[in-house]
Order: sequence, then structure tokens, then C-alpha cells
Amino acid sequence: VRRVDSDYFTDAIDYTQVKVLEEFESAPMAGIRAVHGDVRLNTQVVGWKKIKFFTLENVGAGHLSMPEQEMHTTSFWLHFPSEFLNGFPDLTSTDRQSGLAGLGNALRSVASLLLMCDGRDLGVALTEDVSGGLALYEPDLYLYDAYPGGVGQSAPLFRLAPTLLRQTAELILACRCDHGCPSCVGPIGEVGERGKEAASRFLAAIVA
Repeated sequence: VRRVDSDYFTDAIDYTQVKVLEEFESAPMAGIRAVHGDVRLNTQVVGWKKIKFFTLENVGAGHLSMPEQEMHTTSFWLHFPSEFLNGFPDLTSTDRQSGLAGLGNALRSVASLLLMCDGRDLGVALTEDVSGGLALYEPDLYLYDAYPGGVGQSAPLFRLAPTLLRQTAELILACRCDHGCPSCVGPIGEVGERGKEAASRFLAAIVA
């Protein structure tokens, strides 16, 4: 072990599967559905990335092989039916996934402000709902309590869903970056060239 001066910190890259155990409450929202309930997370760390201090740029990555971990917690999530996503025919499937991933990053930033918690207290996961069959792409975007059993953050997020989505739309719209940055949807290297555009358009359709 030796001491070094570094201009970056590291963050884990994980792959997360989410299984819904019980839905407590749900509500329709302009073509999508907001839900609050119990979930089971299966998470495996598959790598790590170097993130530069202050700018939060991704400046490198590496691979890891860690055991899978399971956690039961509570979550707020948004379900995106295929009918909603088909309303954006010019976006490819990759664009849509990038937009939802970027939307998750922005939602977590705004949610942590609304709840007055640390951003690391909330986890984000994007999974595909296969209940309608594999032919349909109907993803679920989860904001879950990053602690076993939950700590009571998901229920307020469900109640604040209209405010959360409206303020997230305002955050993305006000950001001066062209294609994404750590201040809104995340860096372009993670969300792609159309990630910010897709996330903004999804929100515009929901909060209009």
C-alpha cells in the first residue's frame, strides 16, 4: 500500500435485476403508471469506473467478478407501456433505453433534493417487464431505498410523483449541455448522443 495524489475516485458498475413482490399503490400518469411497492433486488458488481473530481467525468474503467447479493426493500417505479414508447417512432430501441437510463439519473438527483437525503440513499434500476410477452418492450424504471427493508423514502416519492417529474423536466431543460452531462442525465459516454433528447421528450409527454 502506498499513498498517492489522485484526481479521481472510483464507483462500482453493477448489474441489477428487480422482482416485484407486492404493489401497495399505483396511479396512471399521462400514458405511464407510477407504482409503490415491495421489491427484491439481485445485484452483482461487474466492474468499476474512474470518476474525475469536480467534473464527474468518466476517465476509465475495469472489470470485477463479485458474488451476487440479494436485498428486499421498498421502491417507487414508473412503468412505460409499449403504447407510450411507440409514440416516439424516430427513436431507436437504443435511444429509448438511453433516454430512460438518463431519466433515472436525473430523477435520482431531484428525488434526493425533495427527500432531503443523500443521492446514494436511492438506487436506480431499469428492467424490462415481460408480463406482456417478450415481443413487447415495456420497461420499469425503479428508484428504490438502498437499504434492506427500506427506510421510508419510496412512499413519499409516490405521493410526490407529479412534482418529481415536473422538476426533473425543468432540470434537464435548464441544463446548458448539448447531449448530457453529470448535472442532468449523466455524461454522454453513458447515455449516448440522444439520451438527453429522449429523456426530455418522455418527460414533456408526461407532464404536458
